Amino acid sequence: TYAYNIRCYLLLLLWYRREKCQSTTMTFVTTASTAYLASCRRTPIGLLSAVSNMPSQLSSAAAKAAASARIRHLSSSSMHSSSSSDSNESSSSAKPLFPPKRVLLMRHGQAIHNPRAEAARENGCSFETFLSLMEEDDAFDAALTGLGINQAAEAGRQAHVRHALRNTEMIVSSPLSRALKTADLVHPPSPSDDDIYPSPRRVCIEDLREINGKLLNAQRRPRVELERKFPHWNFGLIPALDESWTEELESRDACSRRGYNGLLWMMQQREQNILLVCHGGLLNYTMNSNSNVVLVDRRKVQDEPKRCITKRFGNCEMREFVMTAWDSNDYSTGDETGVLDAQINGEKMEPVITLEEVTMEVEELNYADSNDSEKKMEIM
Repeated sequence: TYAYNIRCYLLLLLWYRREKCQSTTMTFVTTASTAYLASCRRTPIGLLSAVSNMPSQLSSAAAKAAASARIRHLSSSSMHSSSSSDSNESSSSAKPLFPPKRVLLMRHGQAIHNPRAEAARENGCSFETFLSLMEEDDAFDAALTGLGINQAAEAGRQAHVRHALRNTEMIVSSPLSRALKTADLVHPPSPSDDDIYPSPRRVCIEDLREINGKLLNAQRRPRVELERKFPHWNFGLIPALDESWTEELESRDACSRRGYNGLLWMMQQREQNILLVCHGGLLNYTMNSNSNVVLVDRRKVQDEPKRCITKRFGNCEMREFVMTAWDSNDYSTGDETGVLDAQINGEKMEPVITLEEVTMEVEELNYADSNDSEKKMEIM
């Protein structure tokens, strides 16, 4: 049985390699798959069954195992030896800080600076070439192209998108016009609160803007101008003026930090079903370069071909996730006190966020109890 487990595990790695996943994904697959097997104690047949029949609870065992493994890694690298971490591995268990949320992540439609740069990226150009092409086609707070407007409007008409948006309670956007416009086209504001489906509240968050600095398309408009242009949105949480843009390109770490902060803010809101419309660069850095964010693949195994979960978002591409924030501090390790007061540079560790990508359904779901928010968010 053990040898068979190893063979199945190697086949999984080979499958991801065939999908041309980046090294970040390979590292994650190794960590998450090992943690999942260790925590579930399943045979390969049982494991495949568990994957194909998605757990009814919002946060899966795989997410908890992946979060626990990441917390152990962060805490051991900051203040513990690896041998101490290994000895406590079996008794460690991450705890969710908030109820999990169903989150739809979407990139804006094609904007003025996108066409040539995105085409070059698809053909494997360097980051320097990609950046140079965007500079050549640069524009202040770059607007959607005609194609981008059509992409967003068409996305809002697609069956799987309409189904995914059916219970949306809050729409969150970057303060850049291309993201706000995309959100309004995909999920148009209701003319009144008397509609059968009242319009979700719309909130603009500064942390969720694109990689900042250097490019004019990364600059945003003053708050008063945004309020005139997008009257259905709440801009109360952003500064009156864009004071963060500089002539230097923002670092990967700084951008991923902003994205992480934006996700944490979303976790603390009362709404359970959220649509976030933002940017390819921000999503890429946040999901693939932040040590406190862990991706978990919970899509149905029969869906082929599977896209690599770390692949950059295309224009107007939507993906569905279950998002959970896990406590990194009150963390049982089986030591004498039973609690690890983990610290980095004298400060408590930050929550680890898991993003479990799930298959976007098309058919309507029947809920036994419309007042049970957890059943409303249940992933089939």
